[in-house]
Amino acid sequence: MQSKRSIPLVMFALALLLAPIAMRGQVSFTSIDYPSANLTVAVGVNSQGEIVGWYRDIAGKFHGFLLDRGGFVSIDYPLATRTDAWAINPAGDVVGSYNDSTGKQHGYLLQRGLFTTIDVPGATFTAAFGISPEADIVGHYGVPPTGKMNGFLLRNGKFTTYDHPNPNLMTCGGGISPGGQIVGHYQDGTGTHGFLLNEGVFTTIDIPGGKNTQAYGINPEDEIVGFYTEIATNKIYGFLLDKWDVVTQIDVPGAMNTWVRRNNPRGDLVGSYVDTFGKTHGFLIRH
Repeated sequence: MQSKRSIPLVMFALALLLAPIAMRGQVSFTSIDYPSANLTVAVGVNSQGEIVGWYRDIAGKFHGFLLDRGGFVSIDYPLATRTDAWAINPAGDVVGSYNDSTGKQHGYLLQRGLFTTIDVPGATFTAAFGISPEADIVGHYGVPPTGKMNGFLLRNGKFTTYDHPNPNLMTCGGGISPGGQIVGHYQDGTGTHGFLLNEGVFTTIDIPGGKNTQAYGINPEDEIVGFYTEIATNKIYGFLLDKWDVVTQIDVPGAMNTWVRRNNPRGDLVGSYVDTFGKTHGFLIRH
């Protein structure tokens, strides 16, 4: 995994229509809590409904998890001080990140029970956030010596790097579709903005009436999910952006804040919310 090149980018802005309706249509909602954990975050879901994320145990340590029909399975990279699971594809391949004993962050691929470390050559840190059905992996890494974040795509053992057209800005990869479209977010002087990278075209995603938009998931229907902060209330909502550029606001009833992290081909959503007692739970919204 030593080859690197850069993707040339063109930037556009996206005009959006806001449909501020919480969880439209017939849906079912399930709260997700790892047993005995004091915090649970769901961040990935595949077409079979298998869910990955992370939890914090009562001792304060973070672990990844897989939730399937058999229940919860903890994911811990060997000798790691922290493990997060971020995405799962239809084959059950899981990607995420872990911290070693020195505190350095690395990406990983968990495939058929075996861990493989993912490190962009020369990077100060690496985190893997998304994986496609073809096992293409996206994430971000730290550029030495400053540690500025750039995005990466790992395909067939070779790294491709991508960045916002302004090379001074931080770029974080979040998710990848079966067709190779990449979503994520970048940061400039005005805050955080989502983006879609499609065939070299870099499109900004900003939710109307919101700030600090982050995009994390994109499914085969070109539906993009993530979260943003509403300016008027300073509350965090999830969003779903469809292929007609209409945004649906996702708000778990009674939650203080809602984060949507990923969607699957059926349109199921996973994420997390904070209840009125300040505890963080994962969730699944099934369509």
